[in-house]
Amino acid sequence: MAAVNTQAEKIKEEDWRFAELVMRTWVEPQLADRYVQDPVGTLAGFGIVISSEEEAPELRMGLLNEVCLEVEDLDRPSDHVPAMPSFG
Repeated sequence: MAAVNTQAEKIKEEDWRFAELVMRTWVEPQLADRYVQDPVGTLAGFGIVISSEEEAPELRMGLLNEVCLEVEDLDRPSDHVPAMPSFG
Protein backbone atom coordinates (compact mmCIF):
# COMPACT_ATOMS: atom_id res chain seq x y z
CA MET A 1 0.00 0.00 0.00
CA ALA A 2 1.19 3.50 -0.80
CA ALA A 3 2.32 5.73 2.03
CA VAL A 4 -0.32 8.02 3.50
CA ASN A 5 0.74 11.58 2.64
CA THR A 6 -1.70 14.00 4.20
CA GLN A 7 -3.61 14.19 7.47
CA ALA A 8 -6.90 13.90 5.53
CA GLU A 9 -5.68 10.73 3.81
CA LYS A 10 -4.58 9.32 7.17
CA ILE A 11 -8.00 9.97 8.72
CA LYS A 12 -9.74 8.44 5.70
CA GLU A 13 -7.54 5.33 5.91
CA GLU A 14 -8.21 4.97 9.66
CA ASP A 15 -11.96 5.36 9.03
CA TRP A 16 -11.81 2.51 6.51
CA ARG A 17 -9.83 0.37 8.95
CA PHE A 18 -12.37 1.05 11.70
CA ALA A 19 -15.20 0.19 9.30
CA GLU A 20 -13.47 -3.13 8.61
CA LEU A 21 -13.15 -3.79 12.34
CA VAL A 22 -16.87 -3.10 12.89
CA MET A 23 -17.85 -5.33 9.96
CA ARG A 24 -15.67 -8.16 11.23
CA THR A 25 -17.17 -7.92 14.74
CA TRP A 26 -20.52 -8.80 13.15
CA VAL A 27 -19.17 -12.13 11.92
CA GLU A 28 -16.46 -12.74 14.53
CA PRO A 29 -17.95 -12.46 18.04
CA GLN A 30 -14.55 -13.18 19.59
CA LEU A 31 -13.21 -10.02 17.91
CA ALA A 32 -16.04 -7.99 19.47
CA ASP A 33 -15.18 -9.50 22.86
CA ARG A 34 -11.51 -8.68 22.36
CA TYR A 35 -12.40 -5.08 21.45
CA VAL A 36 -14.47 -4.72 24.64
CA GLN A 37 -11.62 -6.11 26.76
CA ASP A 38 -8.75 -4.30 25.01
CA PRO A 39 -9.87 -1.58 22.59
CA VAL A 40 -6.42 0.03 22.38
CA GLY A 41 -4.71 -3.24 21.43
CA THR A 42 -7.47 -4.31 19.06
CA LEU A 43 -7.42 -0.98 17.24
CA ALA A 44 -3.62 -1.18 17.03
CA GLY A 45 -4.02 -4.53 15.31
CA PHE A 46 -5.99 -2.70 12.62
CA GLY A 47 -3.37 0.05 12.31
CA ILE A 48 -5.25 2.63 14.39
CA VAL A 49 -3.23 4.14 17.22
CA ILE A 50 -4.95 5.82 20.17
CA SER A 51 -3.55 6.93 23.52
CA SER A 52 -6.19 5.59 25.89
CA GLU A 53 -9.36 3.51 26.10
CA GLU A 54 -11.39 6.72 26.51
CA GLU A 55 -10.59 7.60 22.88
CA ALA A 56 -11.95 4.28 21.57
CA PRO A 57 -15.33 4.47 19.83
CA GLU A 58 -17.99 2.37 21.53
CA LEU A 59 -19.37 -0.71 19.80
CA ARG A 60 -23.04 -0.91 20.74
CA MET A 61 -24.03 -4.42 21.72
CA GLY A 62 -27.51 -5.95 21.53
CA LEU A 63 -29.35 -8.17 23.98
CA LEU A 64 -27.54 -11.31 22.89
CA ASN A 65 -24.17 -9.52 22.83
CA GLU A 66 -24.29 -8.98 19.09
CA VAL A 67 -23.07 -5.76 17.50
CA CYS A 68 -26.06 -3.54 16.63
CA LEU A 69 -26.62 -2.08 13.22
CA GLU A 70 -29.19 0.67 12.81
CA VAL A 71 -30.62 0.99 9.33
CA GLU A 72 -32.29 4.28 8.47
CA ASP A 73 -35.17 4.67 6.05
CA LEU A 74 -33.17 5.22 2.87
CA ASP A 75 -36.23 6.03 0.75
CA ARG A 76 -36.72 9.50 2.19
CA PRO A 77 -34.26 12.40 2.29
CA SER A 78 -32.77 13.53 5.55
CA ASP A 79 -31.32 16.81 6.77
CA HIS A 80 -29.29 14.96 9.39
CA VAL A 81 -25.63 14.27 8.69
CA PRO A 82 -24.42 11.51 11.01
CA ALA A 83 -21.23 12.05 12.95
CA MET A 84 -18.40 9.81 11.80
CA PRO A 85 -15.66 8.73 14.13
CA SER A 86 -12.26 10.08 13.23
CA PHE A 87 -8.90 9.54 14.76
CA GLY A 88 -6.10 11.96 14.76
